[in-house]
Amino acid sequence: MIQSPESSSQADTERDIYVDPRHTEHAFDLPFWRDNEKLWALDVPVEEMEIDELLWILDVPFWENERGDIVITPNEVIQNADQYPEHRDRINGGDTSYPLDVMKNRRGKWLTLDGLHRFVQLVLAGANTVQVRKIPPDLIHLTARDDV
Repeated sequence: MIQSPESSSQADTERDIYVDPRHTEHAFDLPFWRDNEKLWALDVPVEEMEIDELLWILDVPFWENERGDIVITPNEVIQNADQYPEHRDRINGGDTSYPLDVMKNRRGKWLTLDGLHRFVQLVLAGANTVQVRKIPPDLIHLTARDDV
């Protein structure tokens, strides 16, 4: 069960997942869980984007800690890579030949749907641009998972 900070003290038989409010503030608010394979299958052209348009993402907690709480920002991993070996390894092992999938969030900012670890790898490499697929909001429903 995902809990806001106000309700995270509830006693449940299962541990609640804490989500940093900065994460939810920048969310997509999709009414379903996505299936990445369906996302990758969308016929959307690849284009180049200035990396600066996505740098704001580095300060938003999008990644889980060892307890499953969504509290880690990409910048925290960049600054303390050895403290986050799973994310460090995913950053180092990412294949940046694949484009990022991005869509505008509810605040009108480009946000990654898929490829955040690859994005961080490109930032660390000093890239100025990134290959992206800008997912139109009218196609996102096609990525809904079937099993939920």
